[in-house]
Amino acid sequence: MRERMQDQWLDEEAGPIVPAYALTRGRVRPSSQEIDLVAIVTAVGGPTPVSLGPEQWMILSLCARPASLADIAAAIDLPLGVVRVLVGDLHEQGLVKVRPPANVARFPTEKLLGEVISGLRAL
Repeated sequence: MRERMQDQWLDEEAGPIVPAYALTRGRVRPSSQEIDLVAIVTAVGGPTPVSLGPEQWMILSLCARPASLADIAAAIDLPLGVVRVLVGDLHEQGLVKVRPPANVARFPTEKLLGEVISGLRAL
């Protein structure tokens, strides 16, 4: 039994596997703010602490250009909740900016669509 449990945490090619909850020290919510699934995360340049984990370094490199939290999670193949906590830690340290996504335009009204159709027919 003990041997089977030990095999569960070892990948022949990758080596030891760390459970996702260990990356966040068991935390399930970011400490600084609630970070939405579609929040846009951008790295803020400047000095970076050496004490960051490899996952946080990956997040910073992905956020050199603005990226959504969902895209980051997919790119580094970690659960969204874990990435949310790691991004929250980076935000708390001032290493990333987190903002809500741009507002999406509302659907046009029926009246406006009717006017567009009438205009197109007049052409």
